[in-house]
Amino acid sequence: MNKLYIGFNKEIELPANERRKKSGYLFLSDDIPTIADAIIFDPRKHSFNPLEDIDYRKAREIADVLYTVYPQGENTLTVRNGKRALLKALLEAKRLDAVEGDEEVQGMVGDLLASPVLRRVLCSDKHFSFNPRSVILARINRAELGEFDALVLGLLLIAQFKGQIILSDLGFYGRDAHASLIRQERLIAGVNFLDELPEKLRQAVLLIPDKVPQRALHDDAVELAKLRGLVPQTNEFNDFVREAME
Repeated sequence: MNKLYIGFNKEIELPANERRKKSGYLFLSDDIPTIADAIIFDPRKHSFNPLEDIDYRKAREIADVLYTVYPQGENTLTVRNGKRALLKALLEAKRLDAVEGDEEVQGMVGDLLASPVLRRVLCSDKHFSFNPRSVILARINRAELGEFDALVLGLLLIAQFKGQIILSDLGFYGRDAHASLIRQERLIAGVNFLDELPEKLRQAVLLIPDKVPQRALHDDAVELAKLRGLVPQTNEFNDFVREAME
């Protein structure tokens, strides 16, 4: 399912625990709730190999998201060549610390693994199980990890999990590549305001039928009212905008 919460009071309603129906999700946030039978992913304790069972599609996704961590322009020839080289290197490696490639690939991977946190989480032998039928709560606290490490871990966790993804802060983690989650109907997310999203992803989330405004900005409330087909300057339109901002 897809659902979008818009505003500064993002109270995301987590799906009921339906483990007996073989349905799960990955909830990623700075802090996590207490949920019976949920499995906790804690980067201070757990590790995973993002290259495990690597195939072309997964390698392409990882290459795309890693390049968003190191922005070098939109879609220049240099970026396309770099992604292609990284894609090839990922497909040929068993683990990130075994990736071999040209100077740019080695530099990018070397910079990632210069972080003690990322090296331990991504290059250890004992791996966390990401069963899409499980309810997994990933506590990726930016204040504790730092924004760079949290961003990399979050992006790789999103690529790793094959079930429902729930993000408390899509504005921080969201990338254009994540529009695919919407097409697959497996994104529930909160965003402070629409303009903090990259353009392609912003257009994609606006197509989600289930949008919940909670203390939304005026411009976002107006856009949501128009998307509902309400006529500007009518009482119905104004009432919707006011309620969306409350």
